[in-house]
Amino acid sequence: MDDKELLLLLNTSPQDGIRKLADIYGGLVWSVAYGKLSGKFCREDIEECVSDIFFDIYQYRSKIDLEKGSIKTILLIITNRKIIKYYQRKSPGAEYIQWEESENLLPASGTSEQEVIRKEQNHMVFEAIKALGEPDSVIIIQKYYYSMTAKEIGKGLGLTKNAVEKRAKRALEKLRRDCYGII
Repeated sequence: MDDKELLLLLNTSPQDGIRKLADIYGGLVWSVAYGKLSGKFCREDIEECVSDIFFDIYQYRSKIDLEKGSIKTILLIITNRKIIKYYQRKSPGAEYIQWEESENLLPASGTSEQEVIRKEQNHMVFEAIKALGEPDSVIIIQKYYYSMTAKEIGKGLGLTKNAVEKRAKRALEKLRRDCYGII
């Protein structure tokens, strides 16, 4: 089903449209919400947030303009905004720390849908790297983001060059398993 058909279904039969939307994009919305809220909120809270996201798109359905972006892009924008609002509502006084790649949730003119999706994917990969724990996350970041050698990394962490290389190899294998389908 393409976006035009899905939008027509959302407007003519909202319940069926939301059901189809959830079938197609439910996993994506869940993984984004879970990735951003899992350390702070329980599963029930995350499920509530996901339900709220689909309710928001239900309310927004008549305003969707496919010339401005695909349904997937619009859904990701709504997801990110709802997560921020949810975090602020559930944790009064706490400040939601937004990651650098996604500071602009609405695509600017000239920003493609692929750019929005790429930013979300980058965030998900970065979260997977952080989830590796230390020293593996430090090794991956220093090796692939800062282009440091295994010897330099080892010196800073008190590990041998071989230990750093083995940890990097294992960490990359874990990331490939964990991020399969994201990139």
